[in-house]
Amino acid sequence: MSEHEELPGPTLWVEIRMVGEVAVVAIRGEVDTDTAAQLAAAVRGGLERTRAGYCILDLTDVRFLGGAALETLAATSREAENRREPLRIVVDANRPVIRPLEITGLEKVLALYHTVEEALIG
Repeated sequence: MSEHEELPGPTLWVEIRMVGEVAVVAIRGEVDTDTAAQLAAAVRGGLERTRAGYCILDLTDVRFLGGAALETLAATSREAENRREPLRIVVDANRPVIRPLEITGLEKVLALYHTVEEALIG
């Protein structure tokens, strides 16, 4: 019989799926100093897989978006633009995500959408 012990640590889950030619990177959990690099790696993975000229980042299941996450979103969005594969970010009405974006003014520079379906249409 094996024992399983939960260790404290970063709480971030990533799923990358394809919707047709578009990579959709879904993030669930908390994006903070400990998990921001994981977010960046997930976005890069999505950018590598997408064949549609853009990638979708779904943040509707994020419970916390810290300062490091905001910096990562700005940087990965610039990186996507430089690759000519813009990042479309889905936030829905998720207050833990929308509020930090509003406070920092990032909602004015990032391409935000309410649903994955809306982001797919553009």
